[in-house]
Amino acid sequence: MFGEILQGIVEEAGGGISASLMGYDGIAIEQFEQPCDGIDLQLVAVEYANVLKEIKQTAGILNAGVMEEVAIGTQRFWVLIRALSEDYFVTLTLHRDGNFGKARYLLNREAGRLREALT
Repeated sequence: MFGEILQGIVEEAGGGISASLMGYDGIAIEQFEQPCDGIDLQLVAVEYANVLKEIKQTAGILNAGVMEEVAIGTQRFWVLIRALSEDYFVTLTLHRDGNFGKARYLLNREAGRLREALT
């Protein structure tokens, strides 16, 4: 079920490359990837999991509330991250010229289905 949801997000996003359901420990539960030269998408997901743990901790220290979403833009890609629970999050990597707004919408829309499937 996770794979179908992730595939749908990537294919509908417009410029989507990969989506991963991950734990904050950096271990991917499920991934869907389109071919993309010059980038190790699994490594990207693992490294951003480390960054995300720091952001989550900082939000707690600042009493800013629970972290919901993070967007990281680079010269080549967007990486969108949506928190699902205390233990899991979903990432979506898309080409820089991909449809950022639609990608955010899809992650938000599918977050409930992913949470439900995790229980």
